[in-house]
Amino acid sequence: MADEQAGNAQPAVSDPDGAHVGSGGLPKSPGWYPDRASPNDQSYWDGQNWTARRRWTSGKGWLVAGDAPQEAMSDSAPPSSAPRLSANPYVALAPSRSKATGFTFNLGVLILLVCGIALMYGSVGAWVHLSGSIGVADLRVSLNGIDPGISTLISVNGWVTFIGGTLIVIFACFEMTSEEIQLAILTTLITAVTTVFAIYDMFRIVQKISQVPSTANANASVGWGLICVLSAAVLATLIALVRLLQR
Repeated sequence: MADEQAGNAQPAVSDPDGAHVGSGGLPKSPGWYPDRASPNDQSYWDGQNWTARRRWTSGKGWLVAGDAPQEAMSDSAPPSSAPRLSANPYVALAPSRSKATGFTFNLGVLILLVCGIALMYGSVGAWVHLSGSIGVADLRVSLNGIDPGISTLISVNGWVTFIGGTLIVIFACFEMTSEEIQLAILTTLITAVTTVFAIYDMFRIVQKISQVPSTANANASVGWGLICVLSAAVLATLIALVRLLQR
């Protein structure tokens, strides 16, 4: 039965000058010849008939079925792994698809995530510290980034930078599973726009603080929340830009 199956196989002989091909397109020299249908299968030609068949398996080597001389059995080289051309004429016209990158987590993505979280945390933190005294009583007041007083003071508030931080976290998570250039461009744009708002917020707060009369019995200073927002936004922009340039 193994001989009949081996005899039915029509291995492909790829000798360009026909030195090993006899009459009828059959091989003239004894030896192993690759199977036309499977690159892992070979059939043995003894000069007259196909007498054996073998398959290459990883870890076990050749698995031989049929009759082949002992010297042919010692051949341990695997079949050629050269690419096989398809008979479908439309295969060459089909566009190649990008491979999935899987889950990747590097230092750049980690810093982007931290910056996004810091932006969100700083946006609801203290942006302005006010302190003063009335008689013997000391007053200390802090305005956070989402306080209505901040909107009255500089026309915008921390919700803008909070949304920017949220988007940075989301896009950083996307970059764990994708290396698309469009995603890197969007992340860089989001960080840049958030940085512009953070710089504007800091500039306006400092401007308002500088307008407090020095004779007044009061003191105003920039809060830790706004400092955190500006630092995180600038760092996120630098990291996103570096990652974009490395693509």
